[in-house]
Amino acid sequence: MATIEELARRLERVEAELALRRLAHDYCIGADHRDMPRWASVWTADAVWETGPDRTFIGLDAICAAVQSQWNTFPIMQHATANHVVTIDGGSATGRCDVVVLVQLPDRRWIAGGGTYDDEYHYDDGLWRIAHRRVVRPFDLAPLPPAEGPGEVNEIPD
Repeated sequence: MATIEELARRLERVEAELALRRLAHDYCIGADHRDMPRWASVWTADAVWETGPDRTFIGLDAICAAVQSQWNTFPIMQHATANHVVTIDGGSATGRCDVVVLVQLPDRRWIAGGGTYDDEYHYDDGLWRIAHRRVVRPFDLAPLPPAEGPGEVNEIPD
């Protein structure tokens, strides 16, 4: 039979895993819904976001400016995170997840893309945050034909 201390450690681990999964979702929701407070809340103040071999953003201000630039470029973005696994070691953790993203170009064409994120997380002041996120195995597909995007009502031909 498990002791109270063992159960408490297991509960802490479950809570940490749930918080880290929520963090991954808040990253996507913040980006997709242009919610800067939510977006900023997922990062440590000195975080590093590597989106490509020649695109590294260091610090919260640079990371927020980078997503703002994406918002200015893409009228609509939609991220989906899957296969999120984490390894927790006290107040630090590492993780890996896959992401699929659809972005609309200014001419209303769409690009499907994504990749895998390798993450480092830190626990501070009662919250988990992303300290380092690196995109590995990125992919983009050729632009798709124009479409109105989410909320579009398509009539079904008779």
